[in-house]
Amino acid sequence: MMDERDERSRAGLGDSSGAAAPAGTEQELLAALRRLERIAEEMRGLLETTARVQRHRAFSFARLLGALFEALVGGLLFAALMGWVYDASPASLLVELALAGVLQLVALTAFVVARDES
Repeated sequence: MMDERDERSRAGLGDSSGAAAPAGTEQELLAALRRLERIAEEMRGLLETTARVQRHRAFSFARLLGALFEALVGGLLFAALMGWVYDASPASLLVELALAGVLQLVALTAFVVARDES
């Protein structure tokens, strides 16, 4: 009860000024506040819709291809590391690393293509 009087007095709606505000002015203020609230809710709805649309990404074959090549590159790097640990020939390590480098470029190209599609 006391909080309502404080809020009304801060907003100029209370009887702290000695004379009560005219009923028409109070009704106009309430109507204006309702309009502002409705506009704020509409803006919030639009912002939420925009954020939801921006979070959603359509399926991209290029992105899928890039992810698959990225996984393949990781596997090749792991195989090269295991070959180095278990003393594989330097030529086979070089071939694995070169292939991993080429496939990494393919993956990066696929990700760039996917970014340009959206």
